[in-house]
Amino acid sequence: MIIEASFDPVTMEEVRAICTLMKQERITDLYIQASAEGIAERKVRTKMLKLAFGTYRHIHVVEGKQSDRRLEGYADGEKKSRSGYFRLVPASVCHYLLENGMYLQQIVEAQCSPKRAVHSKGVADTCVILARAHHLDEKLAERMGYLHDVTKSMSDEEGREILRRWSPSDLSLNPKIWHSRTAVIWLKQNMGLYDPRILLPIWNHTLGDGKSDYDRILYIADKIEPNRNYDTTYHLSLARKDLKKAVELVRKEGEEYRRKGN
Repeated sequence: MIIEASFDPVTMEEVRAICTLMKQERITDLYIQASAEGIAERKVRTKMLKLAFGTYRHIHVVEGKQSDRRLEGYADGEKKSRSGYFRLVPASVCHYLLENGMYLQQIVEAQCSPKRAVHSKGVADTCVILARAHHLDEKLAERMGYLHDVTKSMSDEEGREILRRWSPSDLSLNPKIWHSRTAVIWLKQNMGLYDPRILLPIWNHTLGDGKSDYDRILYIADKIEPNRNYDTTYHLSLARKDLKKAVELVRKEGEEYRRKGN
């Protein structure tokens, strides 16, 4: 029997459903495949299936075959997984999603307001430009740019509760800074993301007090991405040449803006 679904991505709920189906219907060997439609490419979803079922001797992953049945009722779980809840997928698939920067656009669209999602895409693109200019990892830069404001839409009450439980010392900070802390907590708990090269720049991006080039890139990109309502051509040009000087300029302008009472 050949079973298909979008598997976009394959979830633990779907793994359990397939195992239950084999047991209930006494199927000796079952074949599964990713259907044609999906956000991720079919070959990528096929790879995820192979990772999820690699240790199952009697479940075989195929591609491009005529299916006998479609696995229905699991679209919501796949959608939630694409929204950043990678804990819902098998560990091997979670690792693959993180390593390949999967579903970043879907995550920010699900977790952020439309305006904030556009901003996050702009920050990610700017991070890539600056990473390229300074011969740094463009993929890491893109991911921290996309995810830096993932909890920006949380209410102060939600943010306070998260910090009270996981980082109480940060409750003394201005609530406008909380999202840089809660984002890191959220990414660890829901995405299983623990890469300090991504998390530390996110943690530091509001105050701009990080010491690495990735810290500086995210701090600058957050302030000069192209959807800002002012000309940042000079800032981008300077940042391509000297990150430290660009940080100083952005910080100085921010302080002047706040002194004017804006």
